[in-house]
Amino acid sequence: MTRPLRLAQKIYADRSKLTASDLLNKEDFERERANLLQLARQHRSQRRVRLNPSLSLIFETRFTAWLQIQEELRWLTRPSHEDMEEVLNRCNLLVRRPDELAATLFVDGEDNPASRYWIECVAASAFSVALRLSGRVLRGCSEESSGGVLAAVHTFIFQPTARCGPATEIIWGDSTEQHTTPVSAMTRHALAQDLNPASNRNCFVSPTAVRGAATGLSVATAGISPPGLALPKYPPLRVVMAPEPETGGDSP
Repeated sequence: MTRPLRLAQKIYADRSKLTASDLLNKEDFERERANLLQLARQHRSQRRVRLNPSLSLIFETRFTAWLQIQEELRWLTRPSHEDMEEVLNRCNLLVRRPDELAATLFVDGEDNPASRYWIECVAASAFSVALRLSGRVLRGCSEESSGGVLAAVHTFIFQPTARCGPATEIIWGDSTEQHTTPVSAMTRHALAQDLNPASNRNCFVSPTAVRGAATGLSVATAGISPPGLALPKYPPLRVVMAPEPETGGDSP
């Protein structure tokens, strides 16, 4: 096992929040960066779920959070203590308890009408998402207090809420319609291991039993359907934008 692989495995398996002591200095990171990025691409590809042409979810781990911190600090010549604390606090949202998962929701191509709709939907807290995995329902909750602010990237924390059948799928949609998206065998295996990372000593190696395996659409649930490709037909959401801070007058 190479040094980058050992390092990535060690970072992944730990459940504690990341601190400055977990980070490589700039010189060491630059030396190992290419190999670490290659590991990260494989790691993320196993945890990526495409919901529709506009939406995708990437489930995060302590390793992806660590790499995000390293990449952000890489661009700062002399990061201050405040810079370090801000990046650590933000990225540590992705380091979850053993029974939780974290994911980043990406809205692609925000200039097209469908993507614009979903951006407004998330901003209005009208978007819902849940994961059925290993007999449990983990419901996603947005970490951002959006206040109507439009954004194309959001962090969701998935927490267990109920028991369910054996099907593994993503349930998502708005207040009008819910959809199901199947989860591949590879992703199902990776996410199940992410719930107990300390026992997953080969998280960067694709298991032979599920490599290349695919799953079809799950059996439809009442009121839930496979996602359509067309733009939703229901009325547009009303998004209340966050007010701009007042200036002048008696404001301090």
